[in-house]
Amino acid sequence: MEKILSGKKVSKKILSELKEKVSKLSENRIHPKLSIFMIGDNSAAEYYSQNIIKKAGKIGIQTELLQLAFEIKEKELIDKIKLANRNPKIYGIILQMPLPKHIQGDKIILEISPQKDIDGMHPLNAGKLLLGKDCFIPCTPAAVLELLKFYQIETDGKKIVIIGRSNIVGKPLANLLLRKNKYANATVTICHSHTKNIEKITKSADILIAAIGKANFVTAKMIKKNSILIDVGINEIKTNDANGYKFVGDILYEDVFEKAKAITPVPGGIGSITTATLLSNVVKTAENRKNS
Repeated sequence: MEKILSGKKVSKKILSELKEKVSKLSENRIHPKLSIFMIGDNSAAEYYSQNIIKKAGKIGIQTELLQLAFEIKEKELIDKIKLANRNPKIYGIILQMPLPKHIQGDKIILEISPQKDIDGMHPLNAGKLLLGKDCFIPCTPAAVLELLKFYQIETDGKKIVIIGRSNIVGKPLANLLLRKNKYANATVTICHSHTKNIEKITKSADILIAAIGKANFVTAKMIKKNSILIDVGINEIKTNDANGYKFVGDILYEDVFEKAKAITPVPGGIGSITTATLLSNVVKTAENRKNS
């Protein structure tokens, strides 16, 4: 196994496979299209959206970006989502976060058709994931699974500790790793802000997954020697160089590098795979419609 687990290699493989699938779909006159909803001005959401559009274009997936005013009314947003639900040319819908405070995120997510909910946030998809049924898997947990598969990282019977209990990463990822299949069958522990003696728990992990959203939170004293570290976090911190900032993960990379068996970098790790897994869900929608 390589010491540095590059997400770019994983993403390249996924996108290459998706390009072939999209080409075959087009032969059957099926042309997958993704609708991205973004409310207000948010540089991070804008960057992520443009990255999706760029990669989607390279593999033949059409996209539309709906940039809506920050002041948009909840009902107006719901009406636009309903239009996308009814549009047979739209195969996937994503809602960029964060939303303005006057819009209830949970309420809006319920309005997205479960068949087009490629972020896997609708309760129907979340419930199916919990039950081990076929569903749309949220793109970041899916990215972690793709990394495990690509590098053939053994999880059966291993102790995996996840730091973070969010609905979009920690909880779904824990359920995926508990499944009775390859690259799962693990003993999973979730740590969070109220966990006591967290260092004792993280040091017991064969595989440690950091998804807490705190820059450089995990240090060498928190990990077991020769453990595998997967860093889901991406945090912007100030620097004294020309840019004035840089992106780092939840793991203090330089501190843990020698002690770890393998580690994902930030950037260039899990974040590089998430767009590919999102587009994979768009293709899955198109294939489901083809076979229905």
